[in-house]
Amino acid sequence: MKKVMFICSGNTCRSPMAAALYADYLKKNKIDRIEVASAGVSAFSGDTATPEAIEVCKERGVDLTYHRSRRLNFEDLNTTDLFVCMTESHSDIIHGLGKMNTVTLGVPDPYCRGIEAYRACADLIEKGFEALTDALLEMPEICTMAKEDIADIARLEKECFSSPWSAKQLEEELVNPTARFLVLKQNGKVLGYIGANNIANEVYITNIAVFPEYRKNGYGEKLLSRLCYISTAEGAEFVTLEVRKSNKNAIKLYEKCGFERKGERKNFYSDPTEDAYIYTLD
Repeated sequence: MKKVMFICSGNTCRSPMAAALYADYLKKNKIDRIEVASAGVSAFSGDTATPEAIEVCKERGVDLTYHRSRRLNFEDLNTTDLFVCMTESHSDIIHGLGKMNTVTLGVPDPYCRGIEAYRACADLIEKGFEALTDALLEMPEICTMAKEDIADIARLEKECFSSPWSAKQLEEELVNPTARFLVLKQNGKVLGYIGANNIANEVYITNIAVFPEYRKNGYGEKLLSRLCYISTAEGAEFVTLEVRKSNKNAIKLYEKCGFERKGERKNFYSDPTEDAYIYTLD
């Protein structure tokens, strides 16, 4: 399941219209693999959609009277596959929060500009639905590791690590109640994965890896962010891991996601022998 979130300022005009109209578009086209939501970057909670927004949606056979405004939150940032922003300023705010998975529609604010301005906004929004759907369905998605993923993950382990986990070890994690193993897939193909164990609300990351041909696309950050979100939702006290001192790219990723270096382990790695840094996110 992919999640798309429409973003505007107050979440009473453009983004709720977009979400309602797009949900209707998906229903009419029998597409059930996309979840739709909306939020505002500066919204107050609980406001209804404007009368003009409700009227324009009604003209197009869509009910918007149920809508109540809400502000963009931590969960949204870590569970949304694509943010569809009304203007560049909204995209800039999402980027400032560390998320680059945005597209911009260029839809001006119709507030206090009359019903025709709202109709023009709806036309602009609906014009992009087909391309948006194609892009969403092609995007990778994160899911819980399943038995059919084991062979690909075992191959990934061999490509990335000097002491790789075997297929048998990975399969054992499927029935381990402390395991939190997530896989990033595109059209059924494994691109990368992350594995961790939540033991008494202390989360220990075992491995994170992306196939070489799919690196530099933000997939490692996507996996790490989702695991940290799940850990937060479960009430974990911290997430921690070890990393080779020489692994500059991994260290850069962990620090970008808020992890801090807390210590070292001498000669932790073999083949070749190397010290490890301990990185932790409280």
